[in-house]
Amino acid sequence: MDDISINSSDEDVSSLGSTTPSESLVEKDTYKLDREVHPLNSKTAVKMNRRKSSSLFRTMSNNIISRTSSIVEAVKDDSQYAAERDRETLERADYGAEVYAGSIMREPIDLEKDADESETEKQQMDTPPDGTFWGWTTCICVMLINTFSWGTNTVYGVFLEYYVSSNHFPGANMEEYSLIGGLCLGMSFMFISVANTLIRRFHYKSVMLFGTAIIVICFCTASVATSIVQLVMLQGFLMSIGFALTAGPTFVMIPSWFLKKRSVAQGIGAAGVGLAGVIFSKPIELMIQNGGNYRWALRMLGIVCGVMLTISIALVRTRRPLQVKNDSLIKAIWQNFTRWDILFRSPMMCVIMWNCIYGLAFAVLLFSFSSYSTAIGLTRSQGSMVTLVQSIAQTLGRPVLGIMSDRWGRANTTILSTTFLGIISLVWWTFIKSYPNLLVFSFITGFFMGISWVNFTPLCADVVGGGDDLLAAVSLLTFIGGIPQIVAEIIGLKLKRPEMSQPFLYCQILVGIACILSAAILLPFREWKIKKFLTVRKDLIEDDVKRSEKDEIRLRRYELMLERTFRGRLIRMFYPMKV
Repeated sequence: MDDISINSSDEDVSSLGSTTPSESLVEKDTYKLDREVHPLNSKTAVKMNRRKSSSLFRTMSNNIISRTSSIVEAVKDDSQYAAERDRETLERADYGAEVYAGSIMREPIDLEKDADESETEKQQMDTPPDGTFWGWTTCICVMLINTFSWGTNTVYGVFLEYYVSSNHFPGANMEEYSLIGGLCLGMSFMFISVANTLIRRFHYKSVMLFGTAIIVICFCTASVATSIVQLVMLQGFLMSIGFALTAGPTFVMIPSWFLKKRSVAQGIGAAGVGLAGVIFSKPIELMIQNGGNYRWALRMLGIVCGVMLTISIALVRTRRPLQVKNDSLIKAIWQNFTRWDILFRSPMMCVIMWNCIYGLAFAVLLFSFSSYSTAIGLTRSQGSMVTLVQSIAQTLGRPVLGIMSDRWGRANTTILSTTFLGIISLVWWTFIKSYPNLLVFSFITGFFMGISWVNFTPLCADVVGGGDDLLAAVSLLTFIGGIPQIVAEIIGLKLKRPEMSQPFLYCQILVGIACILSAAILLPFREWKIKKFLTVRKDLIEDDVKRSEKDEIRLRRYELMLERTFRGRLIRMFYPMKV
């Protein structure tokens, strides 16, 4: 029942269980009996044809059902094996904690060598505990750190609306305002590598508290900025450094505590970015509308963020010490960006390009709904509600995306989510003209748009494993992926056509194409990972002296699927298994 290979031989057909043994004989006997009993008239011929058609239909139905059942069983079999291998791989890839502790230096994961490893060695591995009190406490603290650092960028649209409508900085243009949001998001990603290198030299809490101080200072000084240049430097460039130093180290904290629940924990931690919009959007809007003074809104943000970040950093813990004494600081930072052996691995390039292109769509979606609401005739209050709904959806969606990734596979969930976002942007967003429709659309997009935050680190680990290689991979991915996010909002602004009946049409097309293209770029990564799993399983079966009949069927299936041809790659790329 497991053979899905395409073969016309009787042996393969019988192995699929496609026909019952006596159906062809029954058909012949029925035909002979009809010939003997009935004269060859038109009615008899019609009855004979009906019987033959009915018999043929039953045979074809049985064949289709049998083949479909065989395919389903084969997919279940391979998916179960892939899930088991994935768990074993995660046990060996501890997301860089070993290198930070200076205790174990591991090479990238080799699934073929891993298959031969003894059970004693596996038991000796220091695997994450998958939770514990301090593990879940750290997870909640990471969520709060993201809320009061990166998350505050989700409410920048409220300040932007005030800056533009009041002409607070005379002579400032929309490109300069848009650059502030882009710098906060993109530059902070580009500085993550520096932050993660600093925590290897200094205590991670010292680095994070220094970043918190920068955030508080930037919010307070931005409230007294007198020119757009000062605002760009304070609320844009310097703020991004504070975000990176405060929230960047959290990428290596959750993985050291969780194994099987890793994607769920990552989703909970990433949910903090959307939670900030839920907490701050309405209070800031009311402060600006009622008091007419944005300055105290910025100061309030700085004070609240400073207090909450200090408490969260005090409670957060790593399972192992992160400080090590190694090469010079500058050399260590430089090495993270010059790991060409990692950058030029084809699956790693797929993950980096996916994150880079999808980041463009993510930034446009994040910053466009407020101005789009105004463009279709909605009030400022309604536009703020649309942004709030999107933030709520992000908060709810990221943990759910983590659960989906654990259940159906990270690559599968990522590809399907980004494809779905691209499709609805093209066929739905372009036709939205009413407030209720925009609310529903903002919730759905907000629910799925955080997929990159949930899965980009685990996808990197799939390629390079753990240790120093993962640190370099994440550094390369965030540095390259931060570049388009800096200019994404400016690109969206340039694509806006106020004179058209649909001023955001080109922005919507950009988002749709970017999402679909990024999903397509990730397909070769999926093909590579499936090939790895199937190759390991094929080698294990071939090395086994006592093969069962099912093993022989699996071998024939794997020979077809592992062909070094375009057909083989296409089959692996779209083979419906958990990856």
